[in-house]
Amino acid sequence: MNSETSATEALASASPDSPVAEAAVDLAADPADPAALAAAEAEAARLAAERQAAQEAEDRAAAEREARLQRLMQRIAKHADFASMKDSTRLLQKIARSENAHARALSGAISDDVAMTAKLLRLVNAAFYSSAGGGSITSLQRAVALMGFQTIGMVANSLMLFERLPKGADGNRLRQEFGRAQLAALLAHQFCNSSKQLDGAYLIALFQNLGGMLAGLHFADDMEAIEAALQARELAEGSLAWQEGREKLAREQWGQGLEDIAIEVARQWGWPESVRMGMRTLRPSNLERACSPEEYQRVLCTAANDLAAQLLKLPHSGSPEERAEARKACVERFAAELAVPLGLDPEPMPEAVESVKQVWDDLAQTLGFGAVVAAPAAAGKSSSSSKPAKPGDLATPANKAAPAPAAAAPRPAARPAAANPAMAEALSSALEQLSEMVLSGAAPGQLLQLCMKQMHEALNLQRVIVCLRDASHGGSYLKGRMGLGERATVLAPLFDIPLAPPTELFGLLCSKGADTLISDTADPVIAQRLPAWHRQQVRAGTFVLLPMVAGGQVLGTFYGDRAEAGTLHISERELTLLKTLRNQVVMAMRFGGGKG
Repeated sequence: MNSETSATEALASASPDSPVAEAAVDLAADPADPAALAAAEAEAARLAAERQAAQEAEDRAAAEREARLQRLMQRIAKHADFASMKDSTRLLQKIARSENAHARALSGAISDDVAMTAKLLRLVNAAFYSSAGGGSITSLQRAVALMGFQTIGMVANSLMLFERLPKGADGNRLRQEFGRAQLAALLAHQFCNSSKQLDGAYLIALFQNLGGMLAGLHFADDMEAIEAALQARELAEGSLAWQEGREKLAREQWGQGLEDIAIEVARQWGWPESVRMGMRTLRPSNLERACSPEEYQRVLCTAANDLAAQLLKLPHSGSPEERAEARKACVERFAAELAVPLGLDPEPMPEAVESVKQVWDDLAQTLGFGAVVAAPAAAGKSSSSSKPAKPGDLATPANKAAPAPAAAAPRPAARPAAANPAMAEALSSALEQLSEMVLSGAAPGQLLQLCMKQMHEALNLQRVIVCLRDASHGGSYLKGRMGLGERATVLAPLFDIPLAPPTELFGLLCSKGADTLISDTADPVIAQRLPAWHRQQVRAGTFVLLPMVAGGQVLGTFYGDRAEAGTLHISERELTLLKTLRNQVVMAMRFGGGKG
């Protein structure tokens, strides 16, 4: 009966509904039938051969996919920037895994990267712990204590990637993608109704489009071809059809989808499996019921990325009220579809999104990824230019209306300054030095001195003067306290700036927190608002003003000038670095009381 036993065992593995299973029933009824036994054995052998062939084909396909993925990773790894980032990531992960690691070790690893410390602190304050730390977390050690090693390391990874994007026009689209990812992360963090998944929601939403950014960075030509094909199909960018089409074209091009690429890179970087799995997009299986706990986070992050894409596609023209109404309508459409699966109350969502947008606008200024969602214009005359101002643009007589009475407002319009690589490099170096001083616990006065010195050198200024709030006047005046450069110590005491109410241009700009470049002080609109002491004794042809404001209170201002009008030019990139320098000092002053 050995042949009968082997046939029965083989048939037992067949599908219950198959003809072979029926034969097994017949065989059980009449095991002595030689013909039935032979037929069953033949069928079992055929099925086994088919299963083996299918398994071998599947194994070959998997091996080919893995081989193509590794070839793709080898192409990525050849880029010097990727290699350096991978080394930085491994260092962060090594520190994070060490049981004996101290927050200072991780802080030191991150602060070795130019400007990383300041940007990371800014991101922590804006996106994570504005309430826990009052927006004044001034050291990475405290940030690590609040966020944990792994989280701070992953957020640092995102900034490292952003820092490696092309600096010129070639990187514009990728910088916008990074900005969209930041907006999605903030939205996911805002909407998340699970305290256990709150920080994870931010990270997963931030990295769900990592594959698109990596491919755009390392395979720019291929990505251009893919996006051109999508445009030819007239698919709306960011739509579900567009995303599915992009994944399909990516697989045809590289044998891997963009999500597969991102997850493999994340694996090599040592990211936790929970984050890697969350990076795969997922839409709700049923719009009429709440998501299950297992699918909630992925659905939330996918929805946040979709909403961010929709918001960033809204028109930038029209009045601030019209743009706000467009955003509200966009959010209401989103809520009508997804409020039930995500367990959200639709009514407060538009207001919540406006709050998120304000945080995002501030991050756009600090990190320099540019703005697409237009912020409400300042009070006063509106710009005659059709091009929307970006967060971080300087107010000048030729590019943005200053927040002044209509009769005194510098006229809008606009030609952005050309980038100055030497200036940007000097400011980046200054920011690195300042970050190290902040980490070492330097006093605010030392930071002011360093910032003043670095501004003087990097911008090649005639002089720099620091004004601080004068407590003897109830905080309603700024007084010049220190200076560097030509006659700076002599002129500093002349800087007596009233804030409440402001009676001249300096007080007006400082009270509004308006970062301002005045190209020509002889312009009649400007000259009539300058104090007499500046016109008669300082006699500078051009100057930059960077107010220090925290929590709605003016702590002071940095002033720097040149003798000849029209000789000082600051691009958006350099302005971002200047603002980051200033913001580091402001946080230190707040933390130390900000006393003048």
